[in-house]
Amino acid sequence: MVHTGPARLRATRLALAGLTALTVVLGTQAPGLARPAAEPVQPPTVPGLGQVAYPQQARPGPLPRKAGTVQATGSKLTVGQGDVGTQALNDKVALRTLIVATNTSDFGVPTLTTTLDRVGAQYDIVYTATDTITAGTLVRSDGVGKYNAVMLTNSMQMYEHNGNYLSGLTSTEWNTLWAYERNFQVRQAALYTSYGTWPEDYCLTSNGETAIGETPLNVSLTTAGAGVFDYLNSSAQIPVTQSYVYRTSIRSGCAADALMTNGSDVLAVRTTSTDGRERIALTFTSNQYLLHSDLLVYGLFRWTSKGLHLGERKHHLNVDIDDWFNTSDHYKEDGTVEYSPGFQVSGHDLVNLDAKQSALRTAYPQAAGLTYNIAYNGSDIDPFAGDQCSPNGDATTLTATTKCLKNNFRWINHTFNHPELNSTNYATSYAEIDDNRTAGNAIGLNAPASVLKTPEYSGLGVYNDDPDDDTGTPTDHGLEASNTALLDAAEDLGVTTMAGNMSFNSHKPAHFNAGRIHPLNPTIQVMPCWPTNIAYHTTTPAEQTVFYNSFYGPNGLFPYWPSNRTYPQLLDYEAGVALQHVASGSIYPHTFHIANVRDYGSGNTLLTDWTGAVLAKYTSYFSVPLLNQSWTQIAAYGLARNAHFAALSAGADAVYDRTTGTISVISPAAGSLRLAGVTTATSGATTYGTDVTVPVTLTANTAVTFNAAPRP
Repeated sequence: MVHTGPARLRATRLALAGLTALTVVLGTQAPGLARPAAEPVQPPTVPGLGQVAYPQQARPGPLPRKAGTVQATGSKLTVGQGDVGTQALNDKVALRTLIVATNTSDFGVPTLTTTLDRVGAQYDIVYTATDTITAGTLVRSDGVGKYNAVMLTNSMQMYEHNGNYLSGLTSTEWNTLWAYERNFQVRQAALYTSYGTWPEDYCLTSNGETAIGETPLNVSLTTAGAGVFDYLNSSAQIPVTQSYVYRTSIRSGCAADALMTNGSDVLAVRTTSTDGRERIALTFTSNQYLLHSDLLVYGLFRWTSKGLHLGERKHHLNVDIDDWFNTSDHYKEDGTVEYSPGFQVSGHDLVNLDAKQSALRTAYPQAAGLTYNIAYNGSDIDPFAGDQCSPNGDATTLTATTKCLKNNFRWINHTFNHPELNSTNYATSYAEIDDNRTAGNAIGLNAPASVLKTPEYSGLGVYNDDPDDDTGTPTDHGLEASNTALLDAAEDLGVTTMAGNMSFNSHKPAHFNAGRIHPLNPTIQVMPCWPTNIAYHTTTPAEQTVFYNSFYGPNGLFPYWPSNRTYPQLLDYEAGVALQHVASGSIYPHTFHIANVRDYGSGNTLLTDWTGAVLAKYTSYFSVPLLNQSWTQIAAYGLARNAHFAALSAGADAVYDRTTGTISVISPAAGSLRLAGVTTATSGATTYGTDVTVPVTLTANTAVTFNAAPRP
């Protein structure tokens, strides 16, 4: 059996597969608004050691105060075919969102566009400090409305210029926007608002205002709010952090519904204007890096668009266990590493893992399909093993127990001997892929031929320039520096998807949940995985805690925490990082290793501790299912997302006709995309919670029509 040298194995695994740089998610600065007195401490950025920490910036401050109200004039919109007065020229609107922002520094722009980009929706941005809103901004020359949703970064559209606050929109522009919303029956959402009546009244009076730091302000959904955000757990406590908050009440006699509250304070409101326009406004700031944004911004967009949009959002938890049948380095509680004999999974560990997987499904019905993906190295398979489970077995019973339980897990080709493949020739690369496939098939694993996960993601352009440097951080040379012999061998063996790593920019796709088509071989896409800070060579809470603190404790290599973390603390933090991946809708798998499945006592393992913590957090916030996919499904989804964004770039256009109750999609080029807001009876449609989406196959310049189901 060929093994990678211990020092090299340890260095590359810590850099590529085992760790995520600490992620601290904080707010951004609103343009022209006051900064807090003290800036938060910047978290460490550790290139090569997993996910780069999110940028840390100051939270937005309060909105300026302005008295009065913009007088609503009931203005008409003059477009190519005449005036749009009390009603639209026609009852058609494009499935596109208009984001109304002050300027390019507006905190709300990345907050909104991050969610819309993740969904795969279409949108335009108007910067009110420099752009002018006219009828032509909002209505096509043929009378079709350009937008079916209007989202304001803040309700006032005030910005600072040379120490003074200026209005981004004139009264004429406000009236033009309102006339469009009224006549085309388009909803409006404001990401941030305060009490007061300028430019229009949201029925809010002040109960005070405050800045919120890292200690969450827990916000509850009202019955009305649970209806708008029905994908959330109706009893969820939404943790608002790094925010400026207006505590408000709804003025008596005003047509408004509280959507979110903290005690007796209202923090989100749904109102109807005097001319019948539907509006939602939040009274606290958000940010694309904050969990409360992940929880709420999609709901704002979905309500505003009435659920009629291109793209979709679902939630996934996919987990890989690497190096099955192999031997792992073993990190000890005293900080030393045992390289030989190291750690091997036992028959008992697999029986236990199967039981824990079943227990997690039972405990969390939203994750009833939870199934671990296992990446195996076949050179240590015992070809003469039986197929009996060994609940008390040692490492020698692993093959037989694997055969016994093989149908309870999914299997991935991880190469035969686990070598680095950065410079292997064609014959070696071919043999590593093919021999492993043969060994796995011989015992019934039947891993998909189309998927390959190379050891430590090697062969994909990330390596150390000095081959004798076993401890330095590898360099991301880009996919263009991949091993072409490996790519050729993979292609010849039918591989169409290779696993990458989100730690390195070259492995990150251009679009959310898409695959990265390999620049040297377009028959292969790279689908990245999320690394975690559960180290590849730790087997117990004590080992994991010592290792974690050696990196991130006050005396660690990359000191961040003011004191050493306990196991419950680090587990909670790491589960929180994973929760944000899940809450964002990411389909990419999280990677673990064989040492993490050791039964360290009472059937507990580091892997299942982490999984359970993520599931507990997810179910406390979400009511919709948590999806779990095989690698072939993940790969297919990546390709579908590539096609979706290609169709958007090609000019695909979807229009909702309120009169006929239909959506028509047309494109100048052939392609495919995903459409939301169709009826459940639509052929090929899938339901997720109350969202219904359908794949759309496009022939150039040929409209495809669906029955629409706009959300109330």
